[in-house]
Amino acid sequence: MSPIKAKHFVDAELPPAHRAVIPPALRAAYAAVDQLYQQEPLFSVESAIINKGHVVAWAVDRQIERLLTSGQLPYDYRWCPFERPTGKFLQIRLATATLSISQLPLATDVPRHAHFRQNRILSNAPFLDLDGFEDESSISGLPHLILTHGYQELSFAHVGVLHPEPQRFGWIYRTPNLLKEVHVVETDMPAEEAADAEAIVTLRDDISRWVREQDDD
Repeated sequence: MSPIKAKHFVDAELPPAHRAVIPPALRAAYAAVDQLYQQEPLFSVESAIINKGHVVAWAVDRQIERLLTSGQLPYDYRWCPFERPTGKFLQIRLATATLSISQLPLATDVPRHAHFRQNRILSNAPFLDLDGFEDESSISGLPHLILTHGYQELSFAHVGVLHPEPQRFGWIYRTPNLLKEVHVVETDMPAEEAADAEAIVTLRDDISRWVREQDDD
C-alpha cells in the first residue's frame, strides 16, 4: 500500500470531524500546565521546569480521556501497561486500528523506541509498497496510529502511521498540523480517489476478519 492510501486509512479511522475536537483539548491541557507552573511555587524548582514535559503528558492524557468519556471521541479505550512494569499508557481502540499518544521535540521526529509501540507498528506493514512480498504485508494485527504533539510548547499536532522500522524510514504518513487544519466535513471522497477508497474498505474488512479469527481461536 502506498502512503496516499495510508492517508485514506487514517481519514477513515479518525475522520476530520473527530480530529477537530483534539486541538482544543491539547490547548486546554497546555494552558492548565502553564497556569499550574505560574501559581504553584513547587513548580519553580529547576527539576520541575526541566520535567515540565511529563506534566504536559499527564494533562494531555487527561483531556483526551475526557473527550472519550464524554463521547466527543466515540471510541473505546483502556490503560495498558508498558512492556516493562513502569506505568500505563492510554490506548484508544478505533474501528480497525489502535491509537496512542506521544510527545516529540520536533514534528518530524519519531518516538523513541519502546517495546509496546514497536510491537504494534509491525502491523503497519500493509501500508508499505511491497510488490512481490505479499506475506510481508499480510494482516497480522491492528494497524497502529500515533497522535504526536509538542513537548514544552504546543506548536504542532499530527496523527501518523510509523514505518515498522521507524529509526531508518520514519513516517509512512502524517496528517497536516491539526492546529492549523481547516476542518471541513466532506460527505464523499473525490471521484479520482474511488479506487483508493475501495482499497481502504477492503483493508478494513480484512482487519475485521483477522480480529474475528483471533477471537475464534
